[in-house]
Amino acid sequence: MAGRAHTQQSQQWAGMLAVLIMAGLVAAWALIPSVVLEQTWQAERAQLRAWAGERTEHWIATQALPAIVRMAEDAVKTAGGLGSSGIERWLADRTYASVLWLSIVTYRAYALVMWLLLGIPLLLAAAVDGFYVREIRKNAFISQSPIRHKIGVHFMRIVGIAAVIWLMLPVPMPLIVAPTVLLFKALSIWLWMGNLQKRL
Repeated sequence: MAGRAHTQQSQQWAGMLAVLIMAGLVAAWALIPSVVLEQTWQAERAQLRAWAGERTEHWIATQALPAIVRMAEDAVKTAGGLGSSGIERWLADRTYASVLWLSIVTYRAYALVMWLLLGIPLLLAAAVDGFYVREIRKNAFISQSPIRHKIGVHFMRIVGIAAVIWLMLPVPMPLIVAPTVLLFKALSIWLWMGNLQKRL
């Protein structure tokens, strides 16, 4: 009974957090100047170019380009039918801002995919090591820690939320966020696998 009440309370908090994030995104979309998004776009590309080189940045831009071009074409069609009144100029500016923002999200998503390709061996190693730690403890009659297991589960959720926030933020973010997300994901997998209960 207490577990069910705790689950319902967690779902309520998660729902409230989701509503707050959506409200924040809508407010940011309505208020953020297009210049800030342009600067973010340029800063993201320059930062990746400085860290990983021209060829890597070119590969990510090439992968993201088709989606960005389609968004831009749809935006041009949408903005082309607008007039010159104040509200229509604002809508045209918000359309342009939306394209820039979605371009930043797409670019970061492909950068995360690049880091994920590099981080797959680390994630696999964490999962395998966690599994063997569990097997060793099980055969040595050492009980698994439900607290560590729960920490691993919570870490996975927090890392997932942090990755989504990093993708969506319309301001320049340090490139180190993506590999940090992968490191914490590997740690959470290790904690989760290493402390599964014996009956599972």
